[in-house]
Amino acid sequence: MVPPLPPLHGDLMLDVFTHRALTGGVLNDHTPHGNSDRLAQLGKSVLNTIVTYILFAERPMLSGEELQTKQEQTLSDEAMVAWVTAYDTDLKKRVRLGGARGILNDPEEARFLFNSYVGAVCVQDGLQATTDWVSKLVNPEGQPPGLVDDSRDHPLSTVPPGSPTSASVSARPQAGTSQADPPPYCPTPPQASTIPSGVPQGVLALFNQTCHQRGFSVEWVASANGPQHDPRWEVKCKVSDVERGFGIGRNQKLAKEMAAYEAYQYMQSIGWTLPEPEPTA
Repeated sequence: MVPPLPPLHGDLMLDVFTHRALTGGVLNDHTPHGNSDRLAQLGKSVLNTIVTYILFAERPMLSGEELQTKQEQTLSDEAMVAWVTAYDTDLKKRVRLGGARGILNDPEEARFLFNSYVGAVCVQDGLQATTDWVSKLVNPEGQPPGLVDDSRDHPLSTVPPGSPTSASVSARPQAGTSQADPPPYCPTPPQASTIPSGVPQGVLALFNQTCHQRGFSVEWVASANGPQHDPRWEVKCKVSDVERGFGIGRNQKLAKEMAAYEAYQYMQSIGWTLPEPEPTA
């Protein structure tokens, strides 16, 4: 019996549950995590550290050689496949694979998915929450080790390193000290030609591709309100004649991106199923 899978939200859920073959490894600068490849690298390191720390605390003490052997056994290919399989409904069946059925039975793919999920939990909930979950997988009867975790007080910044905003923040010294005191990040309003913050680039193409692969029809219903010089566009996304997404933007493209993102997240959450048609009399 495995512990409950920590839920993911927003962009993290979208990236983890979309197989990397469908995204092409494109970095999304609008999120702190970038893409699933980066999450997998973070998750790999976090998972190795947590498992080693749990085994390090075992009594009687393990020798260095015993510690290494047991860590390798705990994180073996067989263990990864078993964990992914144990979370079959919550994890395995929700991944969008682009038609590559059975791919998650491959140990390398199972490891990538699990590492990505661990990395996403760490980004979203912090190191201690990740440790609490993983420790129950490794040792269901034991108590999770306590860690010093300040990630909740210092969340990941959404300002890309080297950007004008981050540079100006780091250059502003605090009165009476030589160290900087960065104020809260306030993003600039989106320009008409940019995708709104929180909407991954390429989501429209990914959504259309997934619907096409599953044989779903997609219809976009757009309308503009407000003055002609500053309209507000609204776009509804219908999947097989049922509205599944809605977006608002300063132009039709932005609104359509938002509607596609909302529809993608909703369809992902219900496993890309469609309601049964009403019986005819």
